[in-house]
Amino acid sequence: MAAQNDNDLFSKMGVDVGDGKLNIDLNQTKDFFNALKETFENKAEEIQKDISEGKVDMAENVGIKIDKENINIDLNQTKNFVESFGKKIEGFLAELEKSVADIEVKK
Repeated sequence: MAAQNDNDLFSKMGVDVGDGKLNIDLNQTKDFFNALKETFENKAEEIQKDISEGKVDMAENVGIKIDKENINIDLNQTKNFVESFGKKIEGFLAELEKSVADIEVKK
């Protein structure tokens, strides 16, 4: 199943690996990364809007509470958030490195 997911991702990125060859459709790769960038930007805008409208309690999730007069930061909670977020990023990068290694093996 993981190999199928890798192939689906490669296909979306415009990368074709097979028969000892690596073919990259640069236009499709560019489109993929532009779509990914747009998705991240849209999500960041949604989060910012939710925070500004009070829909997300950063004090609960991140340890930061902001009002018109004060900024309060719970360093322990912020540290936990940063550590958790860092682990998620490390996991994402590990998967990305694995995919790159798989491409190199298939060359």
